[in-house]
Amino acid sequence: MLLSVLPLSAQQMYMQVQVRKPAEVKIDAAVRSLLLVNNTPLSTEQPRFLLFAAANALAESDRFDEVSVLPSLSATVSVDSLCDRYESDALLALNALVFDGSLANAYWTVHYKGGRSFSFFTDTDLQSCDGDNDCAAYVGEQLIFIIAPHWETEERYLYRNDNPHILTGLNAVSHKDWSAAITEWSKALSDKDESKAYAAANMAVAYEMLDQYNTAMVWVNNAITYFRRLRSSDAAQQVVNLRYYLSQLEERKNTDLLK
Repeated sequence: MLLSVLPLSAQQMYMQVQVRKPAEVKIDAAVRSLLLVNNTPLSTEQPRFLLFAAANALAESDRFDEVSVLPSLSATVSVDSLCDRYESDALLALNALVFDGSLANAYWTVHYKGGRSFSFFTDTDLQSCDGDNDCAAYVGEQLIFIIAPHWETEERYLYRNDNPHILTGLNAVSHKDWSAAITEWSKALSDKDESKAYAAANMAVAYEMLDQYNTAMVWVNNAITYFRRLRSSDAAQQVVNLRYYLSQLEERKNTDLLK
């Protein structure tokens, strides 16, 4: 998870971590085999490029065991019949695709066996593609960020000052020894408020790296309390930053519960 630890300022360092983000659109967890279906009236190749690109991207994720594509529907067929024919648990139908300048709008419906369904829209910025079919494929590739959990890079911040326990803890981080870092930073909690704030904030990150999200959130709140005692504009900004970090931890906790 730890990619790099780099200096940010005299008081801070930052590191980059890979964080699993939840799907924006939740498809039933029991759906492991998905059939993508073109249900648009378009006569162009764009839906085909979109669906095959989406299938390739989704197949590489760990959300689905199998993803297949039905490029077009030649007749009205029931969802249950299609699922049985293609051995799929559910259908994801592309109903409409509209390109409007640098934006692509798509309208989708998830169909489950037995008649249950729901629809959603996606809006994709097309700044990163060129050409109709390439842009359609790009829209398909971006679908993974909507219906499947995925990994994104986020930044985490560590604080430092001249407290020897803060510095020794940071040295332990360079060896990815989070438990040793926590031990050192806990010793700084008996120092002045600045060291308490820095140690508590650092301990929150350490517990997150150990996947102990509840404990990490406790230490974020402790750090907020200590920073408030410092009564400076910089400390006030750190409180804002830590509140945002708290929301990131809550999201990570909820995402891991869905695994």
